[in-house]
Amino acid sequence: MKIAHVVSTFPPHIGGMGAVCFNEAKRLAENGHDVTVFTLKYPSVRYDDTTFSFKVVRLKPLVKFGDAGLVPQILNHLNGFDLVHLHYPFYGGAEWLCFYSAPMVITYHMDAQAGGVKGIISKIYDWFWPKILFARAKKIIAVDAEHFKNTKFGKYFFSKTVEIQNGADTDIFYPHAVDLEKLGLDNLRDKKIILFVGNPMPVKRLDLLLNSIKLLAGNSFALVVVGEGYELNKYKQSAKDLQIDKDVYFAGQCDDWQKLSDYYNAAACVAVPSDYESFSLVAIEAMACGKPLVLSDLPVLKSKFSEAIFFEKGSAESLKNALKKAISFSDEERKKISEWGIAKATKDFSWNSHINKLTEIYGRI
Repeated sequence: MKIAHVVSTFPPHIGGMGAVCFNEAKRLAENGHDVTVFTLKYPSVRYDDTTFSFKVVRLKPLVKFGDAGLVPQILNHLNGFDLVHLHYPFYGGAEWLCFYSAPMVITYHMDAQAGGVKGIISKIYDWFWPKILFARAKKIIAVDAEHFKNTKFGKYFFSKTVEIQNGADTDIFYPHAVDLEKLGLDNLRDKKIILFVGNPMPVKRLDLLLNSIKLLAGNSFALVVVGEGYELNKYKQSAKDLQIDKDVYFAGQCDDWQKLSDYYNAAACVAVPSDYESFSLVAIEAMACGKPLVLSDLPVLKSKFSEAIFFEKGSAESLKNALKKAISFSDEERKKISEWGIAKATKDFSWNSHINKLTEIYGRI
């Protein structure tokens, strides 16, 4: 089958949508399908697409705005595909698929979260284009069907929805010893590491985590932030203003999944302090590495990760208490959490199961 995947962000640009698309494209290609990924070209990012087992076409946007980009030229490339798989949202790229005749599948990753000018543009856009796209789609894939029902468009198109959960690559994300010096964390050898992974967009609430670190105080821990973009310098300045910069290490972007697994394994716990999540790839990767999770009490997270430590969304005090509990676990408690996480990641969040369900949907369409 000749399949086109269309996504706004893609490795080495770090992001959950891109990671899902990569894992799907990789495994579909390994199963004999002819896969091409269409994505935005980021001028500041270095690429080496020759290492992939599938084709990647990076489109230079006429206008770029964050992770959105106007790429009408995508229609010139979509010739002869049996099926198009859109990863939504993709402002500036998705709407052109309304004019392409091949069957379409949409994975709805999340409601777009934007404020200010971006938020106004998003509301105008959402009034028109998405409903045309979703009406044209043969199937809409959601990582959590109940969550999708409560999104902007779920109530209109829920009858088309099929749930396929994301996965963790347990050949990469598993418990193992880590060389802290290679990670640049040798100076944290005597500290318990609290880990944040992801693009620090406002909804991910890195600001809340920094405020909680200030409340936590003490010399026995450190926060490591993996990811960049979205005004990261603002958060670095915030750490200085809060006088906790000695306890916070900004590791920058990590475009190597094995190295990312090392960061997880170096951590005492992994925090996902978001105000909004449709799932959380970070949570299942951390769980596969056997790490305690500290998660905001969003219903979708509570339904998937019952053994995590939950805090009241938006409360720095509640997050502080949750972090304190997570870094204070005994060795015996850590062993139980690790065993639960590894078993659940292997059983419930398998990429093999994901791809089997996906190819079944493709075949039916």
